[in-house]
Amino acid sequence: MMNRRYAKILVLGAALALALPAVASAQMSRVEGMAIQGDFIKDWSGIFTYTSQVANVGNLVYGELGNVNSPPVTFDRSVGAVIGNLWEGRLGTWAVHLREQSPNLGQGDAGSSGSPGSFGSDPNTHTSESFDVMWGRKFGTTSFGLRVNRSNGRILAETGGVTSKLEADFTQPDPNRARNVLGLGAGIGFEMSPTSNVEFGLQWQTRTWLLDVPGLRAEEDGASAYLLSGRAMWQWQPNVMVVPVFKYYNFDLGEKFTPTGGPATVFDNSRKGWQVGAAGNWTLGSNDLFVLGINVAQNKLKQQEDLFALGFGDTLELTESFTPQLFAALETHVNSWLTLRFGANKGAWEKLKVEGTGGDKLELTGSTFSMNLGAGLKFGNLQLDAVLDDRFPNHLPYFISGDSTSDMFAKVTATYPF
Repeated sequence: MMNRRYAKILVLGAALALALPAVASAQMSRVEGMAIQGDFIKDWSGIFTYTSQVANVGNLVYGELGNVNSPPVTFDRSVGAVIGNLWEGRLGTWAVHLREQSPNLGQGDAGSSGSPGSFGSDPNTHTSESFDVMWGRKFGTTSFGLRVNRSNGRILAETGGVTSKLEADFTQPDPNRARNVLGLGAGIGFEMSPTSNVEFGLQWQTRTWLLDVPGLRAEEDGASAYLLSGRAMWQWQPNVMVVPVFKYYNFDLGEKFTPTGGPATVFDNSRKGWQVGAAGNWTLGSNDLFVLGINVAQNKLKQQEDLFALGFGDTLELTESFTPQLFAALETHVNSWLTLRFGANKGAWEKLKVEGTGGDKLELTGSTFSMNLGAGLKFGNLQLDAVLDDRFPNHLPYFISGDSTSDMFAKVTATYPF
C-alpha cells in the first residue's frame, strides 16, 4: 500500500511539474498580453476584483471576441457595458455582463487567473451564466460598488415513476468542479490624498451541486468560495506609480456521498492561497508603460480521492510556493493606432511540495518562465486588444513568410468608451 501511494505521488508530481509553466494571466487581453496580473496596473477590467472601480471607469461597451486555445472551437465570449449616465447619474453607475461562460472568481472571463501559479486559478467550470449585474457610486472621495451574479444548470428526469436529478453544469465530467453559483461582491475605495488611493474588494459565492439518483445522493459538503483583495496606488514621482497588492482566496470543494440506507462518506477537499506583491509603473515618454514587480505567494490544495477522481483512499496535500515571483512588461504606443506589448514572469526559489497519507513526500524545486505578446489596434473610438501567438515575431503573417502560425490572435477584446 505504501509503494502504491508513493508511486501515485510521483506520477502526480511529474504531471504537475509539466503544468507549472502556465501563465499567471490577468483579466482581458490587454493585461494578459503582458503576462501580469491586472491588480498591478490601471485598467478598467479591475472592476471584477475591486468593485468600487465601477463608479470611476466611465462609460464603455466591451466584447470578449473569443479564446481559441482549443482550436477550432471559440469559447469564453461575452458582451458587457458600464453606463454611468443613466437617469443623469442620479442612481449611480450600472454594469451588465452577458457571457458564454461563467468567469473565474474575481475575474472578467473564464480563462484568467487571479493569483500566481498553476493552482492559483478557480477550479470551478460552468458554461451557463444567468446574469451578472454591478452597481457603483462615488460619494466625495469614497467609492462604493456592489455585484450579484448567478450561474445555474439542472437536469430533471422521470422514468417509470423514478425521479433522477442533477443540479450542476451537466456538460462537465465532474459536478463537484462544475457547481451552480450565486455570488455577491462588494468593494470600497478611498482617495487618501491627491497622489494616493486604496481599494478593497470582497467576492463571496455559494457553490452547490446535487446528484440524486436511485441508490445514491451526492452533494457538496461545504459551499463557500471567497476572495479578499486590497491594493493601493501611490504616485511616488511624476513618472512612477507604486502599487502594493494583497489577496487571499479559499474554495471549499468538500463532497458527501450517501447511498440509500447507508452511512454518508465525506471528502474534505479545498483549495486556498495568498499573495503579497508590489509593482512599479513607469511612464516612459508621453504615455508608454513599463511595469516591474515582485510577488510572494502560496497555493495549497487538499484532495481526497473520490468517485470522480482516482478512487477511494488516499489524501494528497499540495503546496505551491513562490519566494518570490518576478514580473516585467512593456506597453508602447508605436503610433496613434498601434500599440505593442510584451511581458514575462519568472518564479525564483519556486517549490511544489506533495504530501500523501502515511507521511510520503515529494518536493520539486525549479524556476519557471512564462512570456506573452500582445497588440492593440485603434479604429476611432474602438480599441481592439489581442494576445498574439508566441511565434508571430519569428514567422510573421503567412503572406509575408510563407510559414503559418497557430491562432495568430489567440484572444481578442474590443472596448468602446463613450
